Amino acid sequence: MKDERARDATVEIGGGEAALGAAWIWVDDGGQERAARLGPGEEIVLGSGEGVDVRLVERTVSARHAALVHRGSVIEAVDLGSRNGMRVAGTRVARAFLSTGSAVELGRAVVRVEGSTLAVEAHRGAPLAHLVGRSAPMRRLGGAVRRLAPLKLPVMIRGESGTGKDLVARALHDESARKDKPFVVLNAATISRELAESELFGHQRGAFTGALRDRRGAFREAHQGTLFLDEIAALPLDVQAKLLRVVEEGLVRPLGAEAAMPVDVRLVVATCEPLEQMVAARRFRADLYERLAVCLVRVPALRERTEDIAAICMHLLATSEIGPREFAPGALAALRASSWPGNVRELRNVIVQAALRTPGVILAEHVTSVLAERGGRRVKLRPDDARRIFEEAGRNTSEAARRASVPRSTMRDLLRAAGDAATSSQNVPTTPSP
Repeated sequence: MKDERARDATVEIGGGEAALGAAWIWVDDGGQERAARLGPGEEIVLGSGEGVDVRLVERTVSARHAALVHRGSVIEAVDLGSRNGMRVAGTRVARAFLSTGSAVELGRAVVRVEGSTLAVEAHRGAPLAHLVGRSAPMRRLGGAVRRLAPLKLPVMIRGESGTGKDLVARALHDESARKDKPFVVLNAATISRELAESELFGHQRGAFTGALRDRRGAFREAHQGTLFLDEIAALPLDVQAKLLRVVEEGLVRPLGAEAAMPVDVRLVVATCEPLEQMVAARRFRADLYERLAVCLVRVPALRERTEDIAAICMHLLATSEIGPREFAPGALAALRASSWPGNVRELRNVIVQAALRTPGVILAEHVTSVLAERGGRRVKLRPDDARRIFEEAGRNTSEAARRASVPRSTMRDLLRAAGDAATSSQNVPTTPSP
């Protein structure tokens, strides 16, 4: 058996000769965020017990878990003999040298180092209220939304299906001066071609067969507020031309009306379609695309922010009929190892199905069995993920392989790559001494 300390290496992340100056230490503590200033030569101790400089509530954090020391050009992080250890990129370490933008995990708490300018930008770079996650991509998204929210310019939100583009649109509205005005949502893919113009611009009674009363339309409903047009690529070409006029002139002419009416609307559109290819194929108007794409916001895919998965899972179950549940570390490791082509929407379905398989703690085997049933998908475990599942399986390689839905040989190779040969002789064959 290799000693646990064999993998408690010293690592350096970034770094350099330049002086770092005062830094801000940001801690994601079980979904709560706090900050502490760390000047050159100063030291802070983080833990869950009395007498530490930054006290955490996350239960996987030891009483005196780790110390951060400002060494001038880097921040030195030292594990103080904690039970659950200190990890960098999933690998357990005893000491790490951190630069601006890098992070370490203390149990399940995440500690980030940011430059002193973050004190001024703290609010602009903070996560959005409607979106769960405090990863770097989500911080960048929060900053982009807050920079664009005060403007009246149209915004185009791009991102894969299931990433939460509708929530970003809502955040653009709520972070703006229009937050107390209407927020109107219209999905272009769900309206018929015949009614698209009426849905957008309204109509007067008698304008066409079946028009028994006046209809205001989405633009007039959103007057002084925000109109969110989802699936903008689904709009028919003739309606696109009329939408372009409204965007350029700020005037809406309902069907059957003799005069146009002024509207004050912030337009936000979203799509997961390749609009540039549609423009080239003349299936989307180039002039409308240029008018709408003045301000672009890209929503990151879930696979780009897997460190947010634990918080997202807890939020999704807590706001569902199932209610709050606990995820074992191995289950979270299996979830982080999946590619998530369906993003958060797919994650929600998987964890709900996993939760229905057990009344208690959700384990790795519950997650992997659901994923296996969804098209035979398997997770691509990292060595450290495999070790977490191995620990949950009572340090039995065969049981860990079963729970992870991988061959026993694969699990053994992953454990060896993790530097953990702590399997019994009945689990890992040994070569007899000559």
